[in-house]
Amino acid sequence: MPSLAARVNRSRETAGPAEYVSRVCVVLVVYAAVAAYWPQHTRKVVSAVVFVLMASIVRYFLQDTMKRVSRIASPERQSLVDTVAGLRAYGPEARRANTRRRTLFGTMGLRHQRLARSIGYGSRLDEVDGALRRNADVAGRVAAAAERRHHVAPGELANAAAVRHLRVVELLKHFVRDWSADGKVERDITFPPILDALTAEFPDPAGRRVLVPGAGVGRLAYEICHRGFDTVANEYSHLMLLGTEFVLHSAKDAHTIYPYVHTFSYQAAADDQLRPVTFPDVAPEPEGRLRVVYGDFAEIADEYDAVVTLFFIDTAANMIQYIEAIHRLLRPGGLWINFGPLKYGSAPKVEFTLEEVLAIVPKLGFDLEKRWSAQAEYTPDSEKLWHGFYGLEGWTARRTT
Repeated sequence: MPSLAARVNRSRETAGPAEYVSRVCVVLVVYAAVAAYWPQHTRKVVSAVVFVLMASIVRYFLQDTMKRVSRIASPERQSLVDTVAGLRAYGPEARRANTRRRTLFGTMGLRHQRLARSIGYGSRLDEVDGALRRNADVAGRVAAAAERRHHVAPGELANAAAVRHLRVVELLKHFVRDWSADGKVERDITFPPILDALTAEFPDPAGRRVLVPGAGVGRLAYEICHRGFDTVANEYSHLMLLGTEFVLHSAKDAHTIYPYVHTFSYQAAADDQLRPVTFPDVAPEPEGRLRVVYGDFAEIADEYDAVVTLFFIDTAANMIQYIEAIHRLLRPGGLWINFGPLKYGSAPKVEFTLEEVLAIVPKLGFDLEKRWSAQAEYTPDSEKLWHGFYGLEGWTARRTT
C-alpha cells in the first residue's frame, strides 16, 4: 500500500481547479458549523486552524498552477529554462563533488591523512573549494544575463530540470578554448585554413553570407564576421548559445575562471590545476553583422554563400542528412568548408570512414576542390601530463547542382 506521503503527493499531482474549490468549500462549511454552535474561545482556535488550512490550499493551488504552466511550455523554452537552472546549480554540484573527495580522503588512516596534509593535499582541497566558488560566480553571471535577456521568471526555474553539471563544466572549457589566450594554440591550427579559404573565395566579403552551424561559444563565427562577412552562428545547445551571448556583451578580460580544478588526474603541480584563465581575450562587438540563432541548422530556411563546419559533421545521427542540409542551405556555386575529425557520438545511424565520406560528398551534389590535414587537441590543458591529439581532415566543396 502506498505511504501517506505518496498518496498526498499523488492527490496534489492530479488535483484540478474544481478539486481545490471543493476543498475550500468543505473548510468553509466546517467553519460555519463551528461558528454557529461552539463557544467563543473555541471558535478562535478553529479560526486559526481554518486560516492555516486555507493558506495551505492556496499555496498548493499556486504550485500546481506553476507546474501546469511549465508543462505546456514549448520544448525550446523548457530547454532554455533547464539550462539556466543548470548554471545556477553549478556551485552546489561542484561543492558536492569536492565534499565527496574529502569524505573519501577521511576514510584513510590518520597517519596517512597527516602525511598527505604535510605536503599540502588538504590545503589544495581548500583552494579548490575557493576556485569552485569563483567559477560559480561566473556561472551565476551567465545565468543572470540569460534571465534578463530571455525574461526567465523565478516560477519557471522552480520547476526546471537542470542540465547536467558536466555540461556546465564543458561550457567553462569552451570559454577557454574560444575566448582565452590558453585556447590560442588550438585556434591557430583550426581557424587559419578556414579563414584563408573564405578570403580566397570572396576577396570582397561585403554582402556575403556565411553560416556556422555548431558554432559553440562563437569565436570562429566572430572571426569570420570580423573579416567583413554577414555571419550567422547557429547552435542547438542552449548552454553554448547563452555562453556566446554572454561573451559578446563582455569587456576584454572581464571574467576569471578556474577551468582545470574539476580534474585531479594528470596534474603535474597544484599551481597548474589551480591556475586562473581570463576571458574574453578581445573586446567583442556585440552588434553588427553577427547573428546568434538557436535551433536545428537543418531547419533554417535561408540561403548562404558559404557554410563552415568545424568539429561538426561527426555529431550527426545521420551524416547524409547533414550533408544534404548543407547542400540545400548553399546557393548554387556556394562553398562548403569543413574541418575536423570523425569522432562519432553514442548512437549514430551510420559511421563512415574518411574514404567513405569523400566518396559520398560528390554523390550529394558537390565537387571536392581542396583538401588539407592537421593534428590538434580539443579543449587542451597545456600543463597536463596527458595529451591526446585528433587527426583533422579539411576540405572545400562547391555546390554544383
